[in-house]
Amino acid sequence: MALYLSWAALSLAVADPRPEAGPAKLLGMAMLVALALVTAEMVTRPGMMRAIAWTVAVTSLLVACAAMLGLVLAHSGHPTRLVGTWGDVVPGPYVRPQAAFVHPNLLASYCLFASGVVAWGGRTLPTRLRRVVQAALAVIVVLTLSRALFGFILAALVRSARAPARRRLAWSFALAAIVVLGALTVFELSLDPAHPLRTHMVDRPGTRLRTLTTAWASFESHPLFGTGPGSRPARRLDEPFEAHFTPLNIAATLGVPALCGFLLIPFGLWRARGRPTDPALWGMLAGLGLDAFVSDVEDFRHLWVAFGLAAASGKSDLARDGRGL
Repeated sequence: MALYLSWAALSLAVADPRPEAGPAKLLGMAMLVALALVTAEMVTRPGMMRAIAWTVAVTSLLVACAAMLGLVLAHSGHPTRLVGTWGDVVPGPYVRPQAAFVHPNLLASYCLFASGVVAWGGRTLPTRLRRVVQAALAVIVVLTLSRALFGFILAALVRSARAPARRRLAWSFALAAIVVLGALTVFELSLDPAHPLRTHMVDRPGTRLRTLTTAWASFESHPLFGTGPGSRPARRLDEPFEAHFTPLNIAATLGVPALCGFLLIPFGLWRARGRPTDPALWGMLAGLGLDAFVSDVEDFRHLWVAFGLAAASGKSDLARDGRGL
């Protein structure tokens, strides 16, 4: 974390031109690191596991209600900020729930995180409440039509992978999901959710592929320090845009050393994890890792909370509840 944050500060210092949003971006990054450290410290306190599980469970139900309300309002002809449009890089006419989040994809990623936290704190929640929350989150993540659905499914598979056959299934799904997500990046898919049978491939390079290639060009020009925090290294319709691929986005904006620092965070947490390995926590992190192939997850608050939870599991008995792998 220190390498990631300090190199980001150095990247901002040498950036030319310096991004206008750079200082605010660097402050936000520092806040995210602090969030992970505070979470790791607080979780080990008595009663905090129960408090976090209940907070996320109740919040998830409220989020699900807001998402469904948004869809009802939108389809009733009432404009609302509780929904977003179909399509991330190129918006389309189909509305998707986003609740109080800024984008449907962020809502879907939160659902992935919340599902993992509810499973992690399952012992402290009534069984019926846990099932209702998990069902609500599954419905919402499907309605978002987001690629985060792959991560949501992977997290669920890892949580249930107590037998060797289940583990092979989780690994197989992860590999298949990477292939599918890669294909959806390279090729443009025309999908109308209201008429799924009309789905077909568009005879042109994928828009996401353009964001990746332009972000890669930015990285090649600034491999050591990147273009600076707060910058957008890719292009979308000739406008600055994010890479929508976490490793490349970090490397292009902050440089290779910052990327190394970021990747060392989950690696270090894995090395120091509690035994037996907590399937709920690491299933959640595996799902977020898969989501990193199609999103810029380094800016998501819930990712850093997940880092804090994983750090806490490595220095306490939170993982030793009989659910480990």
